[in-house]
Amino acid sequence: MWHTVAVAELPVAVTTRYVCVPAVEEAVYAVLELANGTAHALLAGPVEVSVDGDFLLTAALPTLAPGGVREVGLGRAEELRVARHSELRESTSGVLNSTTVLDHRVRIELVNRLPHEASVEVRERVPVSGDADVRVEERPGWSPPEEPSAQLPPSARIRRVVVPAGGSTELTGGYVVRIPAGKAVVGGNRRS
Repeated sequence: MWHTVAVAELPVAVTTRYVCVPAVEEAVYAVLELANGTAHALLAGPVEVSVDGDFLLTAALPTLAPGGVREVGLGRAEELRVARHSELRESTSGVLNSTTVLDHRVRIELVNRLPHEASVEVRERVPVSGDADVRVEERPGWSPPEEPSAQLPPSARIRRVVVPAGGSTELTGGYVVRIPAGKAVVGGNRRS
């Protein structure tokens, strides 16, 4: 027979935020961020997550060192909607139309049906050229990841926005690719 004995009670800062990558999937996911501000490590084990007193799920919490921060995925947030609209305009410029210009415009709509505001991290992507002659010019407002990783490569772009309760927000972005004559994008110029 198992017995549970409480050894200590340690306060942990908990923040809920939301993440979406609309170019891959038009869905928003909830993430629980746990921060250990104590001088003690929290050992790995199951953590029960409840919202407003209602049980949501049981997740595996890895060991959390003093001062450490970990994320626990809570699944899809059905109350938040995202839609991504993209448009490509292809033209030529320069003397004798020597440069192909691919103007990619992206518009992202976020709708919040939660009874409170939601902090959403929207992730997009930009192309990376291995050719010095091909230029990629980004539209402002998006930032590269502070620390690139496998989940957030250097080509990722991030924008954080707070969507009001019962409200919506629209983000714009995109990039322009300038390709000199005689060169082309591998796989063709059309991209989503």
